[in-house]
Amino acid sequence: MQKIPVIRDKKSSDIKIIPADEVVKIECIRDKEYIIHTISDKYYWANSTEAIEELLYEEGFRLIDQMNVVNMNHVTEYDPRKGVVTLRSDGTSRYKTASAAWIHGEHIVNVMHLLNKMKNLDYGVSETDDDDDIFETILAQEEDHRFARSYAMIKALYEKKKAELLLEESEFRYKSLFQHNPDPICSLNLNGSITSVNPAMFFVMGYSEKDLLQKTIEGMILPEHRGLWSKKFAETVKGGTPHYEITFISKDGRAVELSVKNFPIFVGKQIAGVYMIGQDISERKRAEEMILRSEKLSVVGQMAAGVAHEIRNPLTSLKGFVQLMQSKVSGFDNYFSIMLEELDRINFIVSEFLVIAKPQSVRFQQKDASSILHNTIMLTGSQALIHNVDIVTDTAPDLPEINCDENQIKQVFINILNNSIESMPEGGQILIEMRKTDTGKLLMRFTDQGCGIPEDRIPRLGEPFYTTKEKGTGLGLMVTYKIIDNHGGKMSIFSEVGKGTTVEIVMPPAEAGANEA
Repeated sequence: MQKIPVIRDKKSSDIKIIPADEVVKIECIRDKEYIIHTISDKYYWANSTEAIEELLYEEGFRLIDQMNVVNMNHVTEYDPRKGVVTLRSDGTSRYKTASAAWIHGEHIVNVMHLLNKMKNLDYGVSETDDDDDIFETILAQEEDHRFARSYAMIKALYEKKKAELLLEESEFRYKSLFQHNPDPICSLNLNGSITSVNPAMFFVMGYSEKDLLQKTIEGMILPEHRGLWSKKFAETVKGGTPHYEITFISKDGRAVELSVKNFPIFVGKQIAGVYMIGQDISERKRAEEMILRSEKLSVVGQMAAGVAHEIRNPLTSLKGFVQLMQSKVSGFDNYFSIMLEELDRINFIVSEFLVIAKPQSVRFQQKDASSILHNTIMLTGSQALIHNVDIVTDTAPDLPEINCDENQIKQVFINILNNSIESMPEGGQILIEMRKTDTGKLLMRFTDQGCGIPEDRIPRLGEPFYTTKEKGTGLGLMVTYKIIDNHGGKMSIFSEVGKGTTVEIVMPPAEAGANEA
């Protein structure tokens, strides 16, 4: 923007600098002597009319009368009958006027019209090309080169401003898409350093902007997936757009699985970097695993139902013949009673096996879990003694009762204790703790001193046929998980190889009137 040096009056030697956009007109009072008008004041300046117009031409100043060079940006009205233009600044009621020669009338109207079109750009770029057509039409009709120069200048300024607005709008759309995109996005330079990151990336990964900018991305990637990242990054730098799945590590150590699409960043015709757009598929992966586990469970359930049916048929026959022999043969009642008890136990185990196949009609009753545990320890005590395992209980007072099927909870305890005993072939201790949590739930913790379970195997525990035992089937833990889940509880397993395993079960407290068949 031009600056105009002025003085307050002819006698003054103090020079003041005024921005050109504050000047509304420059009035000639005699040869090379001018009054510089703002809306509210006036000053003096010495120069030639032609030099003034040429100096301020690009600012919108036009010679419209032998006495006046007017800032056309401030012309708000034109009265062709009086040959007068009204000059007004935005946001003020004050105004000034300037005389306009009749020969400049059409020129003044055209300039006002074109400048108004340029002002309209402040409200956004028109979606039609009508404004561009108006410029072309006025330019084509004008024969006076002086006026044509004005129109061409305004047209050039209009096109420049329009291009700047379109670029600004494009950048705004990009920034909006980048900042508000729900998927993690980051850009990287050709060295693989992060140059920009959107908020979704911070949210998913837990890192701050300081943690990521100008850092390489490899540090966030699961070590075994870094080779895949390097390969896909190199492919993108060559112009490819690979789509792949990769696992990142969040700031708190969580594994975050992303479905990633890479795009090259072009500056001119050269690739200057890479965009990485990811989609968090961790939940989807977990859902897929649950579906797969459910499908396995369904297959095992169907098999369990068939096996149970086949076992129960001969059991019925065996029990019938034992009862018949008991009535016919005397002196062996004790043996017959043991045989019948064992047959009943086999039948009970088969019934438990059917838990896998379908929900059973069980009777939930309000029970004391510590009493069920005590009874279970009595059943497994002999096995623990044989293996030189000591079972220690630490039960807090005032524990909440739970709504449960006693036999199923007993089966859970048997499964957990058997696993702990088998994990300690040289003997050891099993510590069983029962506590009331801060939320009023019952916490049951079983800790052994066994061989432990590798960390990568723990997530798969509970899947049918997945086991850490040489001759195991994985069905025991699967049934245990299912029973706890049916009781509204949650079971978690923590283990360290060589130190032992801890099983935690959290059960909701009993509610009055919650018993059901």
